[in-house]
Amino acid sequence: MSDRPPIPAELERALMIEAGFRCAIPTCRTVFPLEIEHIEDYSVVLKHEFGNMIVLCANCHRLKGTGPRSIDRKALRQIKSNLGIVNQRYNDTERRILEHFAEHGITGKVELPNAEVLFRYLLKDGILKAEEVPTGFWAETEDGKSHYMTRGFELTDKGKDLVSHLMENRQFSFDSFDQDR
Repeated sequence: MSDRPPIPAELERALMIEAGFRCAIPTCRTVFPLEIEHIEDYSVVLKHEFGNMIVLCANCHRLKGTGPRSIDRKALRQIKSNLGIVNQRYNDTERRILEHFAEHGITGKVELPNAEVLFRYLLKDGILKAEEVPTGFWAETEDGKSHYMTRGFELTDKGKDLVSHLMENRQFSFDSFDQDR
């Protein structure tokens, strides 16, 4: 029997929300089974703290270590840092768009609703841009005007760099982006 106290429910909830109820490893994103892991071992820190904990699937949790093909503490700290930056900056829709490009390639395009307010910070930050030619289908509004219901979007060079950093767990910063939100 361990003297280790259970992780408080509020802390566990906050960690799961941070990771989107998925493994925090950007190239994994498995949804089940999930485990909460201390970046620095609990036996060393002797406490449960948000900044030192991360959500991993059972497979990635087993990969934590220092050997070849292992996920080391430095990588976990970087993943945790990137999660915090992206989660503070972008809404759920925007994070899903970034995840789509991470999973399907940074050179592709995605068709999105013609409601740019849903992903305006990706546009404002110069991460995403609209295609030259609208895509989707026509719809007519009550005033008789026709418009496209969806448009094609692709990553800018800055967006490709951001998604590449996320996929490779490299550090990035929004210092070069417009911070006037």
